[in-house]
Amino acid sequence: MKRIALILTAIFLAFNGFAQKQPKFTEEDARQFYQTMQGEYTVIVNDSTTAEAYITPIWENLGNPYKWLYVEVVLDKKVLLQKVLEMKPKNDKVFHVYVHDLKSPAQFVGKWGNPNYFDGFNASVLTRGKKMTFLKTHDFSYQSQWYRYGVLDCFPKGDLLHFKFVEQDERFYVKRMPTGTNRILGYQGIKELKD
Repeated sequence: MKRIALILTAIFLAFNGFAQKQPKFTEEDARQFYQTMQGEYTVIVNDSTTAEAYITPIWENLGNPYKWLYVEVVLDKKVLLQKVLEMKPKNDKVFHVYVHDLKSPAQFVGKWGNPNYFDGFNASVLTRGKKMTFLKTHDFSYQSQWYRYGVLDCFPKGDLLHFKFVEQDERFYVKRMPTGTNRILGYQGIKELKD
């Protein structure tokens, strides 16, 4: 019995030590994530340029700093995707990103260049968001686990997805494994440098 108690104690201490080493998600993380994600990106899929992505802050005057981002993805002047991201810390190690659709997306096409346009609206223009969970892995670096984000219509339903964001090189990465295969597609969002 003592041996079992000692083993359980050792396991608990090891787990507790691991938990303490896990970096904590702070308000500074929220600010960094929010500010660094903003910008214009070239989206590359398996080394082939495919689209432009625009991520801009909106609703900064609603009393919730570092919370809302509008995303628009364009290919050959055709809008492929419009989403609003909402960031919510869950606890000191995890935060959620809710991916919202717009009820009338055509109304907001091209408004990434004029984020004040959104000030005439509020969150009632959004549909209920789909949740992604991110874990802080180092200072200002975050990633999800592999998930089947079948609810995110920007990817084929049922495919396995893994998201990673690294502040140091201002890129986001997505790995996608199509259903029924072991092939991995790699997406990179490379931020355009500004003078």
